[in-house]
Amino acid sequence: MAATGWADLQPELLRIVTGGITELADIARFRSVCTTWRDASVEAAAAPPPQPPWLVLPSSPSRLFFCPREDRLYPDLRLPVPAHHRRRRLYASPHGWILAIDPTDLAASLLHPFTGAARPLPPLPGFFAETDDLAWDMSPHGVMVSCGEGVLFCALDPIAESWAPIPAMADCNVSSINYALGDFFVFEEDVCRTTIVDAITLAVQAVVPAPHVDLPTEARVVVAGDELILLVKSKWMYIFGDDVDFTKAFHVSHRTPGADWEELTSIGERALFVDSFHGFVVGTAGFRNLESNTVYSVDTKEVNDRRSSTVKYSLSAFSLESRCSKKLACQLNKLKMSQRGEAPSWIIPSLNED
Repeated sequence: MAATGWADLQPELLRIVTGGITELADIARFRSVCTTWRDASVEAAAAPPPQPPWLVLPSSPSRLFFCPREDRLYPDLRLPVPAHHRRRRLYASPHGWILAIDPTDLAASLLHPFTGAARPLPPLPGFFAETDDLAWDMSPHGVMVSCGEGVLFCALDPIAESWAPIPAMADCNVSSINYALGDFFVFEEDVCRTTIVDAITLAVQAVVPAPHVDLPTEARVVVAGDELILLVKSKWMYIFGDDVDFTKAFHVSHRTPGADWEELTSIGERALFVDSFHGFVVGTAGFRNLESNTVYSVDTKEVNDRRSSTVKYSLSAFSLESRCSKKLACQLNKLKMSQRGEAPSWIIPSLNED
């Protein structure tokens, strides 16, 4: 039946239909049919079922959003088109927003790829043009960002006129920033140290030092409620190639003063998602294609091509039980994409802009 025929259905029936839609992309497609369908799907859009993470891929000319559950690529979604079609660097947060930076004048903004919303931010200082490294995340109150040393903050309500440095963190060699439950977690990979900062007062709440382990060449921190999880990979493990993603995992209660790190072998019915920007946890109940006790990451491999600089992306699932990883079968394995400055990043789909 044509969409115009469905539009004649009673609103109560349409709301019953939307109640059975579980994929965020399907909700978005339903809402785009007509005004009647959009009005009937207000409740479904406001509180959709929990969604597994997607990937934001820095492809060219358009960004690609990859939904692993559907094994499907979406170009650009509803990203606002930049003025004069300028190239932007995009860095996703698991909270549903993307930080967009214009490398020409360092103009910054927050973009919501699933609703089309945009929130302007003050331009970043000039030294952000000197490096592609960037760490950031956002709370309901503001955005925290770093390009290595030091940390800046911009309030959101109302939006501040400029970025302000946080003096207590001037000496931090920041590699990632995560926001969760009222705090920012600023991680320094070179020393595996996490500084916890109150998201409202910006006061340092605690500093969690590294566990007793050889400092790794790669480390990722994951915030899981009151628990911090640290994943490390030592230099000597690279002789095993791609079959081992991480050598050890540790966890600690960051709410308990003086608590010690303990080695971790199981996270139960949960999965961890990590990239070079963030680390977060997702419950696996109800998600058929998510494996429990598993770390999901994305690998980038440069492809030798004389005509252009290209890369291939693949998804990796690392079992905390067996300490082995596997490459997931998906259409990403068949694609080559233009290489850009930023790295791929996870985002949790949402129609909520709060």
